[in-house]
Amino acid sequence: MIGFCQAAGAVGGALAISELMPEQYKHTLVGPSLKVDPHTGAVAEGVLTFVITLAVLWVIVKGPRNAIIRTLLLSVSTVSLILAGAEYSGPSMNPANAFGWAYVNNWHNTWEQLYVYWICPFIGAMLAGWIFRVVFLPPAPKPKTKKA
Repeated sequence: MIGFCQAAGAVGGALAISELMPEQYKHTLVGPSLKVDPHTGAVAEGVLTFVITLAVLWVIVKGPRNAIIRTLLLSVSTVSLILAGAEYSGPSMNPANAFGWAYVNNWHNTWEQLYVYWICPFIGAMLAGWIFRVVFLPPAPKPKTKKA
């Protein structure tokens, strides 16, 4: 249900931006879109989502306690990854965001949309979670047994 609400919110936001944007700037509104072949774009989205997920997990769980520094780290990592992926997939790193723009541009029901902006980011996020758990989190303590 949460995914549906996020996708609906992304569609609403993309529609609102499309309607409110001054006419002379509307040509710049495209949202995430492939600039390379689908496989390269899928790898790019998967890697970018892996890195952003790992960065967010590290900053929130293991990072500094200062809220301003945390926000700065999250902002810098997000902007850096968007710039790094701009030439590949107009990076979304968020399937709901990609869906909103794809819906507005009538590209939401294609295999490329599902493959590049849903499947590969999902795999990247799962891998990041698993790797974070193995590398950064200590093993769970063993339950103590009572001696008879």
